[in-house]
Amino acid sequence: GAAVMAGRRGTLSAMMALTVAKSSSAGQLLDYRRKELDEITRKIKKFNREGENPNPDPIGEEEGILLAEKTVLDTSISFLEENSRFLEEERQRIMNGGKFVQHMVLRVPDLDKEVKFWTKGYGMKVVRERVSGGKRTAFIANTPESLQTEDGGSFALELVETKKSVNVGNGLAYIQLRMGDTPRLSDLLQVGKIEFAYGFLQTESPAGYKVIQYVGDARRDPFELIAIRVADIGASVDFYQNALGMREVPIREPEKFVDAVGPLYGFGGLIRKEFERVNVFAPRPPKGSRYFCYGSNENSTMGVLLIPQSENCNVASIEIPKGTPIEVGDGFAKLAILTNDVYKEKDLLEKFVPKKSSYTKPSIQFTGEVKGVSLKGGTGTKVSAFLDPDGYGSVYVDYQDFENEQPPPPAPKSLVKEFEQMMDDANKEVKRAQAKQSQMEEYEALGDLVRSQKGEGYAGM
Repeated sequence: GAAVMAGRRGTLSAMMALTVAKSSSAGQLLDYRRKELDEITRKIKKFNREGENPNPDPIGEEEGILLAEKTVLDTSISFLEENSRFLEEERQRIMNGGKFVQHMVLRVPDLDKEVKFWTKGYGMKVVRERVSGGKRTAFIANTPESLQTEDGGSFALELVETKKSVNVGNGLAYIQLRMGDTPRLSDLLQVGKIEFAYGFLQTESPAGYKVIQYVGDARRDPFELIAIRVADIGASVDFYQNALGMREVPIREPEKFVDAVGPLYGFGGLIRKEFERVNVFAPRPPKGSRYFCYGSNENSTMGVLLIPQSENCNVASIEIPKGTPIEVGDGFAKLAILTNDVYKEKDLLEKFVPKKSSYTKPSIQFTGEVKGVSLKGGTGTKVSAFLDPDGYGSVYVDYQDFENEQPPPPAPKSLVKEFEQMMDDANKEVKRAQAKQSQMEEYEALGDLVRSQKGEGYAGM
C-alpha cells in the first residue's frame, strides 16, 4: 500500500550508503554489480517501457521496487568506476614518488567504547584488527583501506588500546568529516557526547577526541581533515609544504555583501554596512588557518589544517583562546603517509633546510622494519617515524608493505538481496506504526464513549 511504499522510499537514502559499503577483491566487485544490473534490467523490460507500449499502466509496486534497485545499482557502479580510476592514478603517483595520507593513530583507554562511537555513531566499519605487544588495535574506516580494491582507498583511524588514561591535549583540535547525510542523533547520544548541533555537528568520543561533521556533497571518503594547532604558522607551512611535499589548498573566504541596516536620520537615506555571508551548515576554519593535502583533488584525500596559536581556535563549541600553550598530549600518536621508499624520504628529511634558522628541523625517531605485521609473506613493514616542528608524530610507510598488511576482502555480496531485506524491514516498521496508531484510535474512541455516558463505567477503567 501507499504507507508501505512510503516506508520503502524512506529507506532508499539509507540504501544508497550500501553502494559504497561492500568490499571485494580487485576486479570482482564491478563484474558482480554489472551482472546484478543486467538481471534487474531484464526483469524491468517485461513491463514494456521501452516504446512497445506507448501508454503504459501506472507504475505498480513490483516495478517500483525494481526501478529503485536499478537506481541503487547504477549509483554503486558509477562510484566503483570512478573510485577505480582514482585509485589507479594514486597508485601510479605513489610509484612515481608521490605520497598518500592513509591513517592516523589514536590511543584510547577503552577500545570497545571508541569502536562503537565510530561504527554505531558515524556508520564506519572495523576493517581490520590485531594484537601487538599485548595491545588490541582496531582500524576504523568507511570502506577498505587497500588501494587495490575497487571500493578501497579509505583513510582509517588506528585505535590502539592502552591500559592507562589518555591525555588528548589541545593540540589536535578536531577531526572533520563531510558526509552526504546527518548521522542519527539518537545513536550518537548512546555512544558519545553531542556538544553542538546548529547547522553541523560537533561530538566528543569516549576517549575525548572532538569530531566535527557536516553535510555537503558526498566525498569519496568522509574523512576530510585533521585540525592541529601550531606555534609558528610559518615554520609549519614550511615543513608541510617543503619537507613533506604537501600542496596548499586555498581556504575559501566567506562571501561579502553590502546591505541596509537602518535609516540615516537627517539625510534621507539608509545606513549601509558590509556583511559576510556565512554558510551556517559548514564549519568555518579558525582565522589564519592553512590547509594542505597530497594529490590534485582535495575532495578525495585526507588533509591537514594548521591553526596558528596566535589566533582564537573557535569552531562550534570548541573555544581555545589565542596564545593558549599547545599541549600535544599522548593521544594523537602519529599520521601515517604512504610512500614507495621510506629510506629515501628519511634522507630528504635529514637534508631539509628550513627557510629560517629559527625554524625547528624535523626529528627522525626511527627508520627500519617493523616485524610481524605482514599477512602476505613479507617479513614486516618498512617505516620512518619523525616529529614535526611542534612535536606531532608522523610516519612514512612503505606502500607495498602496507598492502601486505591488508586482510583478503570477502567475496561479493548481493546488493539486491540486501535491498530487499531493507524493504522487508521497512514494511515491518510501517506495520508496527500502523498497529500502534490503530490502537491509539481505539483508546481515544473508548474514552469518548465513556465521557459521553457522563461517567458511567468510568471507575471501572
